[in-house]
Amino acid sequence: MNGTDALAEALLMYSDVRFMVPGYPITGLADRTGAEMVINEKTGLEYALGVSLCGKRAALIVKNVGANACIDPLLQATAQGLIGGVVLVVGDDPLAAGSQTSQDTRIVGELAEIPVLEPDMQTCHAAVAEAFRVSEEFSRVAMLRLTPGVLEGESSSAPVPRQDRRGRLSDRSWTMHG
Repeated sequence: MNGTDALAEALLMYSDVRFMVPGYPITGLADRTGAEMVINEKTGLEYALGVSLCGKRAALIVKNVGANACIDPLLQATAQGLIGGVVLVVGDDPLAAGSQTSQDTRIVGELAEIPVLEPDMQTCHAAVAEAFRVSEEFSRVAMLRLTPGVLEGESSSAPVPRQDRRGRLSDRSWTMHG
């Protein structure tokens, strides 16, 4: 099984709803998960956050340039909190083989103060499960950074049990009164 297949299996196991905006190198991953195509990345993250407020887990699958379009709702979600886990799956293209730039999206994680996980060939399932766990524990979006090497390589990853938790919304006095 290659990394794309292992990650798709993991996303199907650990999430309830998936959204996507196609692009290299994540189009195959998004297709294998049956993710719903959305108009743009910002809207996709907003949909995922709405799913979270209903208590379900959601993933948004985008390419590296698409992570930039998510900044506004991503920063707002960090302040507001969430209930069900939300994972932003970003396909980075370090060599710009099929993308406009060789952008490194880990800086997005630093800017938004969210956890960023980078699986290797043996940890595809565990990384997706952990991304949802930390999203729910810290009540913020988690980012899963993928590269063509992980997506195209041979994976020996094995499933781990799904353990749903619940996040929490921020105290209303923090968000309604400044």
